[in-house]
Amino acid sequence: MRALAHPLQNTAGALLVALAFAIPVSNALTSVAAAAFVAVMVLGQVAGSWRGRWALVLRHPVSLTSLALFGSVLLASAWTSAAPQAAASQAMRNASLLLLPLFAVALWDSVWVRRCLQAFSVAMVLTLVLSFAHALWGLAGAGSWPLPYKGGGDAIFHVHITHNVLMSVAVLLWLGQALADHGLRPARRGALGLLAALAVFNILWMVPGRTGYATLLAGLLVLALACCPRRWRAHGLLGLVALTAAALWMSDSVQGRLDRTWREIQAFEGAGSAQRGDVNLADHRLAIWREALKVVQQSPLIGHGTGSYRTVFCASAQPPDMCSYGGGKHPHNQFLFAAIEGGMLGVACYAAWLLALGLALWRQRGQGPLGAIGPGLWVVWVVYGMVDTPLQLLTERHFFPLFLVLLLFPPLALRHPPPLPEPR
Repeated sequence: MRALAHPLQNTAGALLVALAFAIPVSNALTSVAAAAFVAVMVLGQVAGSWRGRWALVLRHPVSLTSLALFGSVLLASAWTSAAPQAAASQAMRNASLLLLPLFAVALWDSVWVRRCLQAFSVAMVLTLVLSFAHALWGLAGAGSWPLPYKGGGDAIFHVHITHNVLMSVAVLLWLGQALADHGLRPARRGALGLLAALAVFNILWMVPGRTGYATLLAGLLVLALACCPRRWRAHGLLGLVALTAAALWMSDSVQGRLDRTWREIQAFEGAGSAQRGDVNLADHRLAIWREALKVVQQSPLIGHGTGSYRTVFCASAQPPDMCSYGGGKHPHNQFLFAAIEGGMLGVACYAAWLLALGLALWRQRGQGPLGAIGPGLWVVWVVYGMVDTPLQLLTERHFFPLFLVLLLFPPLALRHPPPLPEPR
C-alpha cells in the first residue's frame, strides 16, 4: 500500500484541479469530484500519503475553528426539534467545513495550487465567453439558446447571484495577478486587466443582481488597500470610488436595482408583519430577517437544534406564505441561520471562524498575488453571508473552502514572487 502513497497524492491534486474547474460549471460534476477526492484522501491516509502534513494543518487557527464550527453543528443535533433525517441532512451539508482541512492537507506547498487557480480561471473565462455569446445571440435574434442557461440576464451555468459572486472572485484573481505579480510579461498583464474589465462589465451591465454589485465593490476596495503603496492608497481608493460612480451613472441595470432596493426599504419601514417589499423572492430579505429574529428570540441560548430551521421558521412566520417564497429555505443571512439552529454557541463558533480567516488572510496580504487577493475574498464571503446563507448552497460551500485554502496555504514560490528589476 505504501507504493501508492505518491500516486494517491497526485490523484488527490488532480481531482482538486477538476473540482476547481467544475464548481463554476456544474453542480453534478462538483459533487462527483468532491466525493472522489474524499475517497482518495481516505485511501491516502491508509497508504501514508499525508504523513507529516496533518499536524501542520490541524495546528492552523482556521482549521481549528472550522472543526469547532462543525462540532457545534453536531452538538446542536443533541437537542434538535427536527426529525432525525432533517438533522442528519443538515449535518452532512455542514460537513463541507471539514473539506477545508482536507484540501489543505492535499495542497500544502504543492504544484496543484497553481493548477487549481488556472482551472478556475479557465472555467470563468468559459463562463464569460458564453455569457457574452448569449447576449449577442439574443441581440441577433438567432432563436433559442442551445446550451445550458439558468436565466437572470446572461447568467449561464448558475443562477444570477452565484454567477456574479464567482465573477467577482474572478475579477479579484485576475486583477490581483496583474497588480501584484511583478514577473508578468506586459502582454499577459494587459490580458488579465482586459479579462477583469470584461468581467466587471458582465456583472454591472449584463447579469442582474444586487449581491454581485456589493461583492464586486467590497472586493475591489479591499484589493486596492492590499495592493496600493501607502502613498498611493488614498488616490487609488478615490479613483475606484470615481469609477464606481461612473458605472452607476451609466448602467441602467444598476440604477434600476438600487432604486428598487430603496423603494423596498421605504415600503418595509419596520411596520407590521403584513408589510413587505415587491412580491419577488430576492426582495423579501427585510421581512425574512425580521421573522428570523423572532425565531432566534424563542431560544437564544442553545437554539432550536441542527436541521430545525424550516420547521421553526415556518411555524411562526407571518404572513404564512413567507415560508413558500424563500424564507423556508434559509434566512438569507449566515449569522441568523447559526443563531436559529445553534444559539449563542453556533454564533460564537461562526464568528471565531470568520475572525481566524480574516486575520490569517490579512497577515499574508503582502505575500505575492495570492496574498493580495486573500483579504478581498474574505470580504466577499462576509458581504455574501450578510444577504445569503452560503454554507447552505452547494456551489458556495465547495467553492469558498477550496479557494480559501488556495490562498492560505500557497507554495513558497507563489508567496514570494521575483522582485522588481533594479532601474538602470
